[in-house]
Amino acid sequence: MNKNKLEKFLAKANEQASRKEITVNIDGDEWKVRQLNLSELRECERMADKGEKTDWFLYNDARLVKATEHDFPWNQEELKKAYKVGTKYELVEKVFRDNPEGYTKLLNAVREVNATQTEEEAIEEAKN
Repeated sequence: MNKNKLEKFLAKANEQASRKEITVNIDGDEWKVRQLNLSELRECERMADKGEKTDWFLYNDARLVKATEHDFPWNQEELKKAYKVGTKYELVEKVFRDNPEGYTKLLNAVREVNATQTEEEAIEEAKN
């Protein structure tokens, strides 16, 4: 490995890369949805991988959590207790139980903010 390249990546090790973000309004509340990085995308895929099958509901809920957790406290214990769930990923269904339109808006925002990300960009993001 050439020394300049090594120094470049050593310098980037602790940098926070900027991410694209869009805002969605749901019932008067603003939700900030940010682009997922490669590590987050892989984590969502691993969670949803059930061997021969993929749990697409869990995959979508995980992506939604990862894209909004900088703006909403999905992992807050009191919130999980109030909705009687064990994990933040189970919380999504409960929070939007009576608001499928709001869920769809958020999920579409997650897709939109990540749709323009190429695999090359995701790999570059993961290096940061």
